[in-house]
Amino acid sequence: MNLTFVTNKISGRGGTETVLVKVLNNLAENGDSVRLVLSNLTPNKEWLHNLNPSIKIIYPRNSSRFNRLLYFSRIFLTSPQNTNYVILSPNIIKLFAKLRKLTHKKCKLISWFHFSIANQHDYDPKNIKFADYHLAISSQIKEQIVDLGIEEQNVFLIYNPAEHHKLLNLKVNDEKKHLLYVGRIQKDGQKNLQELLHSLSLVDPSIILDIYGGGKDAEECKSLCNELGISNRVEWHGWAENVWDSLDNQPFSLILTSKFEGLPMVFLEAMSRGIPCISADFDGYDDVIKEYLNGTVYHLGNVKECAEKINKMAQTKFDPLKVQKSISKYYEEQYFNNLRNVLKKVINY
Repeated sequence: MNLTFVTNKISGRGGTETVLVKVLNNLAENGDSVRLVLSNLTPNKEWLHNLNPSIKIIYPRNSSRFNRLLYFSRIFLTSPQNTNYVILSPNIIKLFAKLRKLTHKKCKLISWFHFSIANQHDYDPKNIKFADYHLAISSQIKEQIVDLGIEEQNVFLIYNPAEHHKLLNLKVNDEKKHLLYVGRIQKDGQKNLQELLHSLSLVDPSIILDIYGGGKDAEECKSLCNELGISNRVEWHGWAENVWDSLDNQPFSLILTSKFEGLPMVFLEAMSRGIPCISADFDGYDDVIKEYLNGTVYHLGNVKECAEKINKMAQTKFDPLKVQKSISKYYEEQYFNNLRNVLKKVINY
């Protein structure tokens, strides 16, 4: 297969990048011709070094809107006739569809979004309809795509890939109970850390929050901790190349209080190590969270309920092996077999 993957704007340290590396490397290692076209030169470039050397990486020299239009147009117009595009941005799908109509190329346009369509304001969701086929990473995203009027037979639920890992079994180095957050530091944005911090102010004082990640809102969040009187119960570890090798204490749970997600890779990373998760009820959480088998859910915006769930999780004994096995459909051997079958099917239609 001749495949060009076109990204939306990404930072270089998110779950989307993790999935891209896994998927592109697997395709390249199995003999497919793979290119990666970036929408922006990511601030953090380390992730690009993890890609197979055979994968050609293309990135823009200029971030202005006009130059980006020229950049993407040139990519499409100079690509071979048999190139098929897997696109993470609805706006680029629309552009490529218009260029295809003008040039009469026979390429396929395949959407692959890593975010909830219902919670975006940066594009017109109808642009998604310009794609021929769609890869959905969660059942909720599949439903959202079908709700746009797209035929269900053209939408394929593939989820995200998870690696097998050994159970995490760290000793507790203090008498506290450790809750883990991994992700961008956003106070009021998508990651909604203010809700997590307010909830922490209501839980048992023996619970410590370990935060791994970076972001522009770090100082605001630290100020909020001071206001709430919880600064001594929040450990700011910064961004880590490998969080799981950096942990000093066994977490009783990982938590996301996000307003929206696609399919959080950090849930799969935690559960593959036997760690249960607490989730806000954003679209798609139920693809992963199975109540008190591998975690629990609270209603987004309900700080009191979130605190109650944290307290309960801190007291609940989970079977790490059952947590690990609860995500069996995501493990790479099944995921890649399904993905290759889907790509071959849609390209050969």
